[in-house]
Amino acid sequence: MFQTLKFFILRTGISLFLFIFLGFFTLYLVHEIALPTAGFDDGMIQWTLLFISVFFGFFATGQIGDQRFQNAFHALKGVGPLNDKQLITLQFEKLILFTESSFFLPGQARRFRGLVVRKYADFLLSIGREEPEALKIYLKAFLQNPQNSKFRSPLLSILRQGGDLTENEIDLLMVMLRAEDYKDAFIINHLAAIFLQKQKLSAKTEPVLLYAVENHSNVAPEILQFVVPILLENDRADMNALRFYLQALPLQLTEDRRMREILGKIYCQELFEGIDPVLHEKCGQTFSQLEPGKQAEIRQAVEDSRIFGHLKKINLFSRDDVQEISRLKVRLGMEHSILHRLGNGILGIGKFFQRMVKRLFLKLIDGVIYFGQARLWVKLGSLSVLFFLVVVGLGLIQWRTGHKDLIEEKVKPPEAVAPSSKPVATKQNKVHSIQVAAVTSSKQANQLIKFLKQKGVKDIFIVKSPRQSGGDWYKIRVGPFDAKDAALQMANRMMDDKLIQNYFLISTPKPEVTKKKP
Repeated sequence: MFQTLKFFILRTGISLFLFIFLGFFTLYLVHEIALPTAGFDDGMIQWTLLFISVFFGFFATGQIGDQRFQNAFHALKGVGPLNDKQLITLQFEKLILFTESSFFLPGQARRFRGLVVRKYADFLLSIGREEPEALKIYLKAFLQNPQNSKFRSPLLSILRQGGDLTENEIDLLMVMLRAEDYKDAFIINHLAAIFLQKQKLSAKTEPVLLYAVENHSNVAPEILQFVVPILLENDRADMNALRFYLQALPLQLTEDRRMREILGKIYCQELFEGIDPVLHEKCGQTFSQLEPGKQAEIRQAVEDSRIFGHLKKINLFSRDDVQEISRLKVRLGMEHSILHRLGNGILGIGKFFQRMVKRLFLKLIDGVIYFGQARLWVKLGSLSVLFFLVVVGLGLIQWRTGHKDLIEEKVKPPEAVAPSSKPVATKQNKVHSIQVAAVTSSKQANQLIKFLKQKGVKDIFIVKSPRQSGGDWYKIRVGPFDAKDAALQMANRMMDDKLIQNYFLISTPKPEVTKKKP
């Protein structure tokens, strides 16, 4: 899983690098070469480049990896002992390594790897392989489904190797026992002998020791002599402890009387009458063998404890316990929450769209495969031209929209002026300014102003006006100039220095020097 995640992060980093390098290089081509005199917002191009990068960096490569895996896995369908063993083994090993590549997310890779491991284990079992590498595959397949016992026999070969078992090997045998509901006497006796030798009694080892005693293992007396004193010292009266006591009674241990009293008390309390009737009956048989006086004493003690229990009722459930019970009821299928049903519906819709997109993408991949059979220079040339045309086309659309708004604003006829009320500006009473650019974002305007100031241009200001298509124009102007010739001279100097590509001469009247027309 860690290897798969590492490769996936590496692919993510490469994809991000390609987006930064190729994306901004493309924007440079659009701004400086294709459309050097245009000023427009390139946000659409940036989002398009990001979408292309994410699509080919994540979704497309994932679908390609999925298809490659399915093709290779399908080719291994039906393999058996009659096939070339060395070739098939090599193909399985390569396919397992492929699931650890950057094509897959960790969860998907783990699912695919599980399919390959189960198929690979079946093949190795059919050809009778039991070397260490094969045992590792059997172990992986067994852990996916411990109830499947066909991989259990080769794994038990670790018991024939001799020497002490490691903790992991003991845990594996414990899992085998639990999956088989402790029915394998051979494993039980072997593990019980190990636990007895190491004097280990815990929640993990106790069931194995108990089943070894009940199966009359040759080490059963030693187990009882080791376990029973510990149970009595801790006042154990649970089901496992009672089963140990019943098995220890025929041995006539020194703790015999105390064990009989515990068994008789449990019988009178009737705790296991409905849970385990057989155990309850055995406790009753032990109780009946006690003296009548002892029986009456035990009954009276049990009755007194019941009366005291009624008087002192405890509050067992906390608020967290009640909430946990509700969650368990949902998890066990006793109840279904609204969120669960809603989540299943949304998940179903998502899977439907995923299948549709995957089908369309595979059709596209078929076309790419045919294209991939062409020569290398044809592929590179075609992809470069197509990519450049798409980006330039988006740029032209943005530039054309902005240019159209600018022209419409420029040629807009002036409003009619009433001769008797509006002032008339004379030629000498006008001020002139040079409009060097008009852009659609304040960021672009500030960048251009900073550039011009660095080149020595002074008296730069911005005029903001609304666009007909929405948004605002940010018009960068230089001035004002009292004389038109001075304005034109400044504009021509900026053109000669290649600071600007074009300009407009804007003439406006001086508001303080106006005369009314007689």
